[in-house]
Amino acid sequence: MESFLSELKLTLNYSDNTIKSYENDLNKLFFFLNKINLDLVDMVYEDAREFTLLLYETESNKNSINRALSTYRHFFQYLCEINIMTINPFKRIHNASVIKKIPTVLTEDEVSLLINYNYSDYTSLMEITMFNIFYSTGCRLSEVINMKVEDLDLKQKRAVVTGKGKKQRYVFFSDKCLKILLEYLEERNNILFTLGINNQNILLINKKGKQLPLSSVHVIFDNYGKILGFKKKFTPHVFRHTFATTLMDNNMDIRLIKEILGHESIGTTQIYTKVSRKHLEDVYKKSHPHS
Repeated sequence: MESFLSELKLTLNYSDNTIKSYENDLNKLFFFLNKINLDLVDMVYEDAREFTLLLYETESNKNSINRALSTYRHFFQYLCEINIMTINPFKRIHNASVIKKIPTVLTEDEVSLLINYNYSDYTSLMEITMFNIFYSTGCRLSEVINMKVEDLDLKQKRAVVTGKGKKQRYVFFSDKCLKILLEYLEERNNILFTLGINNQNILLINKKGKQLPLSSVHVIFDNYGKILGFKKKFTPHVFRHTFATTLMDNNMDIRLIKEILGHESIGTTQIYTKVSRKHLEDVYKKSHPHS
């Protein structure tokens, strides 16, 4: 397992979180094999099927089951490649069927409330700047909180971000986002000067000059969701869904949306075609007098 996980990290550039998920999935498999007193190399299709049935009994989330099955296929493929095994016992095991839920998105009015919300101090300015970055770039949460000042190219109104698998791509700032970002950078410099800190490269920092932890970002989203009376789920990923749907509604090529979002597969991006259709249907129902 250690050899396999090292291969994922060093050769394939998998993220630490992904590798941890692989490790957790494999530990479940090893626990099962120990329990039935079966060596890994002796595992066959029937054993894989029995273990998969156990997964269905103990795990209610089908996405988690499918992720685990993907882990096992990948792991045994690796064992075959290094000549430890000759068959992949999970090769014939099919994924659980999953009904893809249409992601939650914000309306134009809800977005406008957020990105134009009044700020009165450094903290609120930083928060509204963060909302603007999320909506303008479509970045993941990890990409936004790890964004560095040196990643910005303000003349070109863009930034380079490092996504999953340590792959880099450009994201872009709207004029509205750029305006508040410039104001934020000035206040950020004042905060760091007052604190006597000159080695902080992270873009979004709190008033103590520290990087925002994930927990703080979720608290910020919860607070604004309550303040603005949102009845729907409001998370950083909802901003990402909203960004993608907005581009889709305005007829951007899905292949370009895939590149901007940093998706590995076009299939992941295609969910937004469903969101876009639903959004248009909702607009029709609200707008047409006879709908």
